[in-house]
Amino acid sequence: MSTNIEIEAKILVSKQEFERIKQFLKLDQVTPIRQTNYYIDDESGQLRQYGFALRIREIDNQYTLTLKSPMAEGTLEKNQLITREEYERLKNDHQFPIGKVQALLAMFGFNTSTLGIIADLTTERIDTSFQGQHVCLDVNSYNRQIDYEIESEQSSLKYAAETLQKLCSETGVHYQENHVSKYARAIAHRQ
Repeated sequence: MSTNIEIEAKILVSKQEFERIKQFLKLDQVTPIRQTNYYIDDESGQLRQYGFALRIREIDNQYTLTLKSPMAEGTLEKNQLITREEYERLKNDHQFPIGKVQALLAMFGFNTSTLGIIADLTTERIDTSFQGQHVCLDVNSYNRQIDYEIESEQSSLKYAAETLQKLCSETGVHYQENHVSKYARAIAHRQ
């Protein structure tokens, strides 16, 4: 199981602003990577109530189970590779994958047998850089909704936000931080 700390700033933009930024960064001919996030909780939202986010991310038939928990700055992520069969068992039969994520959840007192997939979101992502800093351009689709998001992940929230502010300034896009995660947006619009 891998562990990392995610510190990112994000903005939601219009489709026109997204296309302007994409053109400015010369990404018109870049093919995005497609990833789908399957968000997991029980029907009462027990994990969310305690500040946890749990998902399975699928990229090219590879599945990663990720438990996220908030920190003072950023998010602590615990990642565990799982098989397609483990994903299918969770999706169809509420059989949670065995491993370190399950052990952590049990340690916190969560009953993993009540957990299931409650929402999903598909992202078409372009990874690039702006002034030497990592930036992602995301088109997100969930429950007949589409939104456009720009992210910068760095060593501090301040630096990530500064990168996005500079990018917005150079492209004439209004900068307004987005504090609503993909997870929260997908959950809010689930059927």
